[in-house]
Amino acid sequence: MKFGIPKSLALILGIAGLLLQACGGGGGGDSPSPPPPPAATYTLSGVVLPASGAAIDSDVNDPLAPYQSNDTIAEAQLIANPVILSGYVNQPRRGAPGRSFNTGDVRDFYRVALLAGQQLNLFIAEDGVFNDLDLGLADLAGNLIDVSVGQQRVESLTAPADGEYLVVVEAFNGASNYVLTIGQPLPSVEAGVRLSDPFVPSEAIVLLEERAAARSGGWRAQAQELGWSAGREEETEPRNMLFDLTALQRTGALAAATPGWTELQIPDPELRDKLETLYAIKALNRDPGVKVASPNFIRQTSFVPNDPLYRFQWHYPLINLPQAWGLTTGSDTIVAVIDTGVVLGHPDLQGQLVPGYDFIRNPANAGDGDGIDPDPTDPGDRANPDGSSTFHGTHVTGTVVAATNNSEGVAGVAFNAKVMPLRALGRLGGTDYDIEQALRFAAGLPNDSGILPARRADVINLSLGGPGFSAASQAVYDQARAAGAVIVAAAGNQATSTPFYPAAYSGVIAVGAVDINKQQAPYSNFGPWLDVAAPGGNTARDVNGDGKPDGILSTSASDGGGTLVNDYTFLQGTSMAAPHVAGVIALMKSVAPDLTPQDVADLLASGALTEDLGAPGRDDRFGHGLINAYKAVTAAINRGGHPVDPTPILMVNPAAMNFGTTLASQTKTVLNGGAGILTVNPPTEDSGGWLRVTPTQVDANGLGVYTLAVQREGLADGVYRATVTFDSNAGTLQASVIMQVASTLSAGAVGQQYVLLIDPATGETVADVAARPQADGSHTFTLSGVPAGTYQIFSGSDSNNNLLICDAGESCGAYLTLDSPILVDVDRNLSRLEFASGLTVNLAEFQLTGADEREPVETGLRRGSRRQIGAGP
Repeated sequence: MKFGIPKSLALILGIAGLLLQACGGGGGGDSPSPPPPPAATYTLSGVVLPASGAAIDSDVNDPLAPYQSNDTIAEAQLIANPVILSGYVNQPRRGAPGRSFNTGDVRDFYRVALLAGQQLNLFIAEDGVFNDLDLGLADLAGNLIDVSVGQQRVESLTAPADGEYLVVVEAFNGASNYVLTIGQPLPSVEAGVRLSDPFVPSEAIVLLEERAAARSGGWRAQAQELGWSAGREEETEPRNMLFDLTALQRTGALAAATPGWTELQIPDPELRDKLETLYAIKALNRDPGVKVASPNFIRQTSFVPNDPLYRFQWHYPLINLPQAWGLTTGSDTIVAVIDTGVVLGHPDLQGQLVPGYDFIRNPANAGDGDGIDPDPTDPGDRANPDGSSTFHGTHVTGTVVAATNNSEGVAGVAFNAKVMPLRALGRLGGTDYDIEQALRFAAGLPNDSGILPARRADVINLSLGGPGFSAASQAVYDQARAAGAVIVAAAGNQATSTPFYPAAYSGVIAVGAVDINKQQAPYSNFGPWLDVAAPGGNTARDVNGDGKPDGILSTSASDGGGTLVNDYTFLQGTSMAAPHVAGVIALMKSVAPDLTPQDVADLLASGALTEDLGAPGRDDRFGHGLINAYKAVTAAINRGGHPVDPTPILMVNPAAMNFGTTLASQTKTVLNGGAGILTVNPPTEDSGGWLRVTPTQVDANGLGVYTLAVQREGLADGVYRATVTFDSNAGTLQASVIMQVASTLSAGAVGQQYVLLIDPATGETVADVAARPQADGSHTFTLSGVPAGTYQIFSGSDSNNNLLICDAGESCGAYLTLDSPILVDVDRNLSRLEFASGLTVNLAEFQLTGADEREPVETGLRRGSRRQIGAGP
């Protein structure tokens, strides 16, 4: 949402006044009355200070702003880390008239030092579709590393390693202000698709607009015109379809993709194919007949391969499973396992399966010589380093339902349940489309097999995933859940908070992993989208000293010698954690068949299904806690909960600090967010000397305010990172600290400032002036000839030169503060009026996406119509 104030209204009104005077009439014989004495006027002066860490694009559209081209690699603008930067790009003849209107300012290049894992976020002021900006990352030689090219108002990338990079903002279409931020990862933000995301080149999953399809003779007719023919004739509702983009372009149904990034090299042909795919999908999403088009993302299995020695089934007592078996063993329930398929002849799975299906379309990926077929046998993926196969789906299946008490092999969590094996992952992983078809089959929905199961699954397990949100896929998961299936998915093994799909989709239970000590496994993903934890193991350890690594033991097979041998192996990963949860939910359904997916979600959120780990209540490392089979079955029987005794919670605020290039010290507060006694030991840090932590106002228990100070003297230019560790009787928290030494960077900058004097009664601009920039990044201003009265003072940039300051993506400030501008009584000259101008990002606003979503609306002062002032971006 944009807020703006006209910067030149006063000038226009002043010219009009002069014209009226020049055209004033004469004539008449009376002597003129003496003119009234001139009203007293006053002068206001002061300084606008730049907000800390702010920066400005050096070639914005405003003709009065200082100019330095940053349009090429050689001209890349050096910026600090962390930073919040305001900029503007435009295609030729797009946007407001100004410096770059005719020729265009298509690309802005920035040069910055980044640390591995740091996040770059581009917030687009305009709609993101008709004014579409993309974000790129390249090495200093100009080789493209990654791009984010969605059609949303947020694009996001992650630095793959420590080093210096080129960051590129490109106007693919239209014109827009933008805000570029570099620093710590943000909370979950729905961003564009990245080149680094795994997806199938030249394929797109497309959902047609129902109304558009109806106008052209039905959705099936329109789809068939585009070359799609799968599905059953009796299907009446549009659903996701898979299109070959190369074929569409060859027939002329889709124009050839024209990626930008002309200044950068893309030497890898596969990378170029993926880039062209993303731009073809952009074109499809601009077609009014297409509701949504997405890449065909590839999901991978979520185990972490390691040594061939793994661990016994310590993981069942860890979740109180033997106690739950005294109540139920899972009779009359079905768990669908969407995975690599199953070794159907494994002796510990005999009698444990119901008919399934193979949904891998591509024979090369399937490895079984054909496309989709009724045989879910896993022929092996040859994915291990030695050329043998993982038999991942067999391992997952055994965790859920391996035959138990049969004097052979291992036990399963719900060993009297049945598994519906559905094959969607092959030698190359699995595509969204194939996985969706398996999901639809499991839920009893129409799918490409043309058949439905005799009975849908009660629970669906997906030990697979990858990055990349798809609105179309979210809709399929919503449909499966609405059909009554509880969906469980692995949270992923990247040790990151980046959303991992399908686990991060709404309505899916996301499962993280713990080790034998109930600690978060070192590989397990985390974040606000995580729901629950379960045993995933850690094969690098042998805590219980049994001579085997602490992995998850389950059914498997071996084909390393050229002959298939039924086997049992130890694996680690969130892939192994998820079937523990799926099996426990099957136990719950066996004693309470009417439990709905929402019932399970509500019980999970109440704490009735878990042992609380980490901070009391839900947290981003363990979700609602470690799954507890006995509590879960008891909760299903009683539909009740088990309250958790309050305990101390160690809290540190803020959790991370950025000192940038100028800040010398900041404070951090350590507090007890729970009940009981919390004792905190003196904090430690690992900076090697450039960071100092000292207690400022701290009580005998170690709670209170600490001062963190950095010392840059003697350090080489670069970005430095350290961790401050707080140990307590309630656990340990680590706080990240980032600092930069940059002798060549200037002070913070917020762009050419325009200072406006506003009549608060009418919202009109009484006077305005272009402030004078100073070497320290500040701007001085003088407003002369101001009549006596009561006013408000605002200042801001106008990067897009639309005669409005304080638009989205532009700096904004007010005297004394932007959130609460004060009234200034002018009855004398006033000087030393000092206030700050800076940039803010409203995350909720930037989540608006798509051409048919609500577009940004100007709601500020415009041509004297006052509605709201100073809200900023």
